[in-house]
Amino acid sequence: MFNLSLPSRVLLVVGALSLFALLKVPIWKIYLTAPQYPEGLEMKIWHDTLTGDVKVISALNHYIGMRAISVDMFPEFQYLGNIIIGVAALCLVLALIGKWWSAVAYWLVLALADSLALYDFWRWGYDYGHNLDPTAPIVIPGMAYQPPVIGYKKLLNFEAWSLPDVGGWILMGVTGISLLVVVWEWWRRRRTMRLTLAAGSAGVLLTLLWSGCSSGPQPIPYGRGECAMCHMSLSDRRYGAEIVTHKGKAYFFDDVNCLIYFEDGEGVPVQDIASRWVADFAHQGQLVAIEEAVFLHSQSLRTPMASYVAAFSSRPDAEKALGEGGGELLKWPQVKQLLAR
Repeated sequence: MFNLSLPSRVLLVVGALSLFALLKVPIWKIYLTAPQYPEGLEMKIWHDTLTGDVKVISALNHYIGMRAISVDMFPEFQYLGNIIIGVAALCLVLALIGKWWSAVAYWLVLALADSLALYDFWRWGYDYGHNLDPTAPIVIPGMAYQPPVIGYKKLLNFEAWSLPDVGGWILMGVTGISLLVVVWEWWRRRRTMRLTLAAGSAGVLLTLLWSGCSSGPQPIPYGRGECAMCHMSLSDRRYGAEIVTHKGKAYFFDDVNCLIYFEDGEGVPVQDIASRWVADFAHQGQLVAIEEAVFLHSQSLRTPMASYVAAFSSRPDAEKALGEGGGELLKWPQVKQLLAR
């Protein structure tokens, strides 16, 4: 594999060294405005702490049932600094190697780091904006307050922006420059790189095809989506079900009887179904394959569409609920027989 040109090496080395600046500058920021706060409220996210109007934002969030924001909410702060040092050091080594393959690896490391950071931020925002206190002063059924990962979002009377701060722009800039180096160096040696690019493109295409056809579950969009059968809002995280097709399309339901009615009504052909999933009553946010779940049928359960059925991933959890509210334990074929029209 050919060597990089001197300007490309210099760019990659400078980029790797600049990543250490993320230890000294804020990486991300959330900015809020409202009629009562025309000057705006700002929270800055560093690699190990939060600064800005954190207390004011937490106090406002309390009224709609959101938890107080604190450093303790982010276990990532305990090790993010070490990750930044490790990524920067690895990129510096790859830049000093000075080969085209090391430049590609350099860009892939940063692209993966960017993607994981954004996903982790989305995961925290989803949990923070959906797990609300039901005794809050202001409760709007079915409403969720997940902040934007990047960009703008309207949240009640607040306008919210989530944007990179100095560290975020450095990380994105170095990632973009590394991609330009890869493309530029390939362009310079494109005749010898055509076969390599063709093989790599084929691998990426196969990966995308595989991921697009994955039959694994997708998170049920509580507070945002609606049941594919009854069209009611998906709001109670203790219940819910999901059908995933072989092409990766997911259908969501607020209750298991809606899934049964949808399937019986040929909402999706049986031969197209790859998997079926149901919400774990004892562990909100987790899904379990329907065939592996243990079900409790009890009149004490207040299910969204009166199926009186809850699912559990473990039998001890189901037996505990049985002891508290009575009923009977069932497997999926028995549930279908019980709830079929």
